[in-house]
Formats: sequence, structure tokens, C-alpha cells
Amino acid sequence: MKKILQINILIMMLCMFITPVHALSDGAYLVGRSTSYTNPLTGQTEDGGENIALGESMVGNIVESQLLVEQTNGKYYITVGLGLASNVSNVRFKVMNSSGSMSPISATRTGSSSANGDTVNHYRLQVSSLDLYISPIMYVNPMGRDVQFFIKPNISSAIAGTGIYSSQMIPQESTSMSNQNEQENTTAQSTSKQKETKETNPSTETNTTEETPQEESITVGTVTKESLMENATGLSNHLINSKGKVDKNLKLTTKNLKKNIKEEKTTKNYYPLFIGVGIVIILGGIIYVKKIKK
Repeated sequence: MKKILQINILIMMLCMFITPVHALSDGAYLVGRSTSYTNPLTGQTEDGGENIALGESMVGNIVESQLLVEQTNGKYYITVGLGLASNVSNVRFKVMNSSGSMSPISATRTGSSSANGDTVNHYRLQVSSLDLYISPIMYVNPMGRDVQFFIKPNISSAIAGTGIYSSQMIPQESTSMSNQNEQENTTAQSTSKQKETKETNPSTETNTTEETPQEESITVGTVTKESLMENATGLSNHLINSKGKVDKNLKLTTKNLKKNIKEEKTTKNYYPLFIGVGIVIILGGIIYVKKIKK
């Protein structure tokens, strides 16, 4: 009895200190997988297919040989790669626990790769446990119907890495900060280039400075000749007629201005004639006066 008790105590102590093989620390891991066209618990197909051998071969070829497992803060994510994307559509997923109950689960496409001359789409699922079966359901175009099968992650084969997959464990804040830093660097480089251009070509800087006020100018209304003269004092917006007086009937218009200038020119043309006639009259008068005196 003592020996049995000692053995039991030893087993309990070992269980306390030995970590399970499949326990993972937070991080991203590549794990192997096993596939099955039939339900592993019942041995029957879920989609009603009868050619099990063909189904097993198809499933083995369509599922990537490695899955991506991500663990962070007690949450688990599994990314599955499903090939032959050009021949399938309407892909969705269920998960099955050890009791055999299945429930739908949402999935997110995180990327794609290539295999067997076709596209492999990557689907990421958040699961409550790593000890379960993932059951994809997809419509296979050549078969004309849905096909359902099962994938079991082999956690004991986990190795650190991401392989062909893109890990989604990088916080969004880090990505945003990275993008912000890239934008700041781009802006700094652009400012530096502009500064170098201005120093190299001063005329360009002068032209830019002169053009800036024109770009920022604002039109507040139409300014006319009448609006400028509206509040003026001691001025007149009328023309002076031929008699030297302001004629209120002659508005300051282009037509009247031209007419007034023409009249002034015509009047000036008669000035030499008037002067000549006056001189002749004066000389004639002087000569006449002298003859009378004699």
C-alpha cells in the first residue's frame, strides 16, 4: 500500500510540473494537419457523397499541408489554405468538437498563394480551442454540388513561423504609426527637395511669391467709372462745351469725349485764319489813317 501511495504521489507531482505537448506560448506557428472526407466520428459523409476514395484524394490535394495557428491573450486563430479556387465558390465553415456537435463559424480571407497551377485562398477563423475539427463546405463547380470535409490541426508539430500566410497579430496601432512615420518622412523629403530647388533657382522663388497674392485675391464687385465719381467733390463728370462752360447735357462718355475733341480740333483749325484776317484789318486801318493825315 505504501508503494502504491508513493507511486500515485509521484504521478501527481509529474502532472503538476510537466507542460502538455500541445501547449503554446503567444505567437504564430505553422502546424501540420490531417484531412478526412468522411466525418471522423461517424465514418459517414456529410454531403451525401458515395465515392469516398475520390473525396479523400480531392481533400488531400485541396488543403495546404500546413496551417497557421496564432495565439494571443488566450485567443486562438487558425488560418487554412484551400486551393483550386477557380473551381469552387460559396466557401463557408463549421467547427466540430469532440462530442460531434457542429456549429457555423465566420471566416476572413487574409490573402492567397499559388499551388498546382491554381490559386490558394487563405481563410482565418477564431476558435475557442485548438482541439477541434474544422469543417469547410464549398460548392465544387465541376461536380455541381456542395462538398463538406474535415481538417484536424496537429498542434504537437507546431514550429514558429508564418510560411505562406500573413499573420494578423500585428496591432492596428503599430500599423497606423508606421504609416504615419512613412507619411512624415515623405513630407520631410518633399520639403527638403523644394528648399533645394528654391536655393538653386532663386528666380523661381520670386515668381512663386509674386503669384501667391493673385491666387488669394477675392473679387468683391464690379467697379465702374460712375461708381468712382459718385462721391467725388469739386469734380464733374460732364464735358466743357465750345463756349468754355460746363455742359451738363454732355455726359462723360466715350462718344461725347470724341465729339468734343473733334470740335476742339475744328475750332483750332480756324484760329490761324482769324488771326490772319485780324492782322490784315489792322494793317489796312493803319495805312488808311496815314493817308488821311497826309
